[in-house]
Amino acid sequence: MLELDQRPLPGEQVRTLALGAYDQDYEGIRIRGDMANRQEDGAPEPIRIDTLSPDLASEAGDLLAASHADYPSFRHLFPNPHRRRRVLRPFMSAAARDAAVHARAMAAYDDDGGIVGVALWMPPGTFPLSFWRKARMAPALLQAALSARGAFLAFARVGAILEKIHPRDRSWYLQAMGVRPRAQRRGVGRRLLYSTLALADDSGLLCHLHTSDPANIAYYERFGFDVSQPPIEVFAHGPHYIGMTRPPRTQRSG
Repeated sequence: MLELDQRPLPGEQVRTLALGAYDQDYEGIRIRGDMANRQEDGAPEPIRIDTLSPDLASEAGDLLAASHADYPSFRHLFPNPHRRRRVLRPFMSAAARDAAVHARAMAAYDDDGGIVGVALWMPPGTFPLSFWRKARMAPALLQAALSARGAFLAFARVGAILEKIHPRDRSWYLQAMGVRPRAQRRGVGRRLLYSTLALADDSGLLCHLHTSDPANIAYYERFGFDVSQPPIEVFAHGPHYIGMTRPPRTQRSG
């Protein structure tokens, strides 16, 4: 579910200002986080990248629901835009809270502290979600199910299929990303991606994602992702999902 670079000096070791719950396993790794909030001349960026607090999960969920309002698979499942919004808001809020607590949820904040971008990353071993993590999401899923009515089973089946075909290697998974329209074309998506792609690079790990919007392919190819799976059929008659993978980059490979 996806919608839509500053580097330290050679050999410099920096500790990121954008840390998630999982980051204690990456102590000592050069991950460019401190520089991610500075421009080339060293001045602070007007939009700051940092971790998402679980307390802000509802705001992040609203952003993700809005940015996925025209997402092909959701539009297919919920043709009525008002119902689509009522389903996506609790679902996305629960996903953001889960990532903030158990994985790596990154957010972009403007000068007023408002969230203008969100990326939900699943570190190695955190996707698919465990039974207990899904159980904690049950109240939000029930709210979504009541709004979705008869379409909820098909909605849940999409998630089950994507979990089933998810590569079983040790890798990172981009679960969802969204940017508010007023913050687009300002490098927010790039910085939300790079803050975690650097972790994967330094650890020599692949990154995966799925999208049902063919327009996203070219965007993610700019960051080293390539289509890695044949079209994934989740509906008898509807949009397919596309699997993409990014190999780790090294100084030698660029």
